[in-house]
Amino acid sequence: MFRSQCLLALFALSIGYVNSWDIALTTGDQIEFYSDGKTTDDKGVKSAGLTALAYDAVHNMLLFVDKQSDNASIFGQHLTTNKLLPLVRRKIYEDIQGLAFDPISKKLFWTDKYDKSIYWKSLKPGSKDDVYGKLLFKFDNEIPRAIAVDSCRGYIYWTNINISKPTIERARLDGSDRQVVVNSGIFMPVSITIDQKARKIYWADDKEGIHYSIESADLDGKNQETVVLGTNHSPNALAVSKDNLYWIDWGYSKVWKLPKTTRESKDKVEPVQLFSFVGTPFGIVANYSIADQTEGIEECQALHRLSVNQSVINDSFDIPTDAGVLCLHGVKVPGKSECKCSRGYTGERCEMSVCQNYCLHGECSVTPEGQAKCSCKEGFAGARCEVDICNNRCLNNGRCVVKESIPVCQCIEDFKGERCEIERDNNVVPVATSDRKEESCNCSNNNTSPKLAASENLIANDGDFVETCNNGWDPLRDPIIMVLGTLSGLLCVACAFLITKVLQLKKRPRIKKRIIVQKNSTPLTARPDQCEITIENCCNMNICETPCFEPRSTIRPSLLDAKPGKEEKKNLISNMELPDDY
Repeated sequence: MFRSQCLLALFALSIGYVNSWDIALTTGDQIEFYSDGKTTDDKGVKSAGLTALAYDAVHNMLLFVDKQSDNASIFGQHLTTNKLLPLVRRKIYEDIQGLAFDPISKKLFWTDKYDKSIYWKSLKPGSKDDVYGKLLFKFDNEIPRAIAVDSCRGYIYWTNINISKPTIERARLDGSDRQVVVNSGIFMPVSITIDQKARKIYWADDKEGIHYSIESADLDGKNQETVVLGTNHSPNALAVSKDNLYWIDWGYSKVWKLPKTTRESKDKVEPVQLFSFVGTPFGIVANYSIADQTEGIEECQALHRLSVNQSVINDSFDIPTDAGVLCLHGVKVPGKSECKCSRGYTGERCEMSVCQNYCLHGECSVTPEGQAKCSCKEGFAGARCEVDICNNRCLNNGRCVVKESIPVCQCIEDFKGERCEIERDNNVVPVATSDRKEESCNCSNNNTSPKLAASENLIANDGDFVETCNNGWDPLRDPIIMVLGTLSGLLCVACAFLITKVLQLKKRPRIKKRIIVQKNSTPLTARPDQCEITIENCCNMNICETPCFEPRSTIRPSLLDAKPGKEEKKNLISNMELPDDY
């Protein structure tokens, strides 16, 4: 009897010790617990990739993601027994960002950023769900990140961090009644949590640049309010307790706390730094008891009764510890070093998805036979969605649009036809029959030369060949010809004028003059019978006034054979003598 009482006392002390924490967070290879800003305990895990974290207050169990594990990606750990449970099988291509658990339905939810999907798995005793989980939502443009569960009202909430159109959405636990609750005033909602008692959602928004904010709103998205607006924080995970809000700042690897306030409160509160880390923490949860959350809330009575009855969850999932080491998406064949791959996977270790890079412009799915099948986006076709149905469809600058998976050409004004292949021309005259040897054209009187249409426009609607006539004037060619012709005519006139002038100048007489000045000779003025002049008078005469010339007999024979151009100069130089002395 005494022994039993001692065991019960030790068990109660252990439960009280485990529950004496305010927040827990994942840091590298361990889960750390804090109370009043001090470390109270840590749970070491043989891994270095602990990320997302969730807390099940009904079963006193932490759920976390381990990116470095070989066989499983999501684990559960009972805080009272310290038992570690592998819950979800690891996939080779996944990026789990958010994690949440509903204790009433015993469903585990998580977001996969790589796959743009939300998955779930039942943890009820005897559940035989797929070890990889079941698909709840598959998104095209949304990028899911954080996820939270409103157990009292049966909703899941998640954030979409696609900055082109960020949203906060919710849906029933079975995926029905999907709604967008917040789509304005947000940039990148990276985390979300729910305060059941206050009927509010809180989220952390990593805004553009260095700004950030902590926001709140009603469960339906109304009455949105900014709790904190600041700079130089990079929030990653957010948690709420009875009195405080907690979040992790990736920018400085710190944890911050902010007391919760109401709209009626006029005192402005500032966030308080709790502690900082050498490494980078990822996930955070707060110890928010079910009694504190459900007290006085009519919708939460089912959750309150569940916490009193202490229901159990399945702790015997068949996740082989050695299967992931050898077979990534399959099971090991007993007695052999071979893998039996799951549907949709292939390869020696089942490491290759049949959908990997299979569909070029579409979504890939796996058939019951395990084959890849593409659902093409609008405008594409082919087994792998590799064919653009608008490629080279519309001619002559026509625009191709897809209507009900059929390409339709929108032609410019000058063309028509199914592919814009026919030119709109009023002068086009169809030929009577397509087998005529000679082509005729109804041309105007100004121009009778036929001009065939372009190769794309030879066929009319009735299948006959047509030809077009030009109108006698080319706006580009004819002005150039006119300008060149005018210039050529002016050039010919100028050449004729220059040639005439040259011929006239050649007909003028060439007058040769010679002036002889000899020393000791009789002055010219004393010989009036001879045609002689003084050098001074000669210099004052022009060529027409010179009265006499040197007789040919007095010229040396050597000068007679000289060139005419140099004759006068040489004769003058040869007869020059020094002037007289005065």
